[in-house]
Amino acid sequence: MEKKYAATYQLGNATVHINDSMISDDPDVQAEIDSEIATAAWAIIEEIIARGEEL
Repeated sequence: MEKKYAATYQLGNATVHINDSMISDDPDVQAEIDSEIATAAWAIIEEIIARGEEL
């Protein structure tokens, strides 16, 4: 089965896929989802930095 994503972002060797479950019509829910995505992204960035890799 083909996976469908609302958005795909590429940064170096990292690929981030955002699927439909990460999109909401409710602004309050979307703000919470956006915060979760940002938290996850920063955790990835911090891990890369801790390993001494370039971003």
